[in-house]
Amino acid sequence: MNKYSTSLSSITGGRASYTMKYASYEKVPPEVQEQLLAAYESEQNED
Repeated sequence: MNKYSTSLSSITGGRASYTMKYASYEKVPPEVQEQLLAAYESEQNED
């Protein structure tokens, strides 16, 4: 969204703005959750 805000400002000459609104949470499938946790734990072990 950072690039979007910059582009929007450039295109409109700084006159436009936008907002983001929470939509919903979705449950992560178990296999994706395991991958995310493994990646997080490996990052923590590197520090």
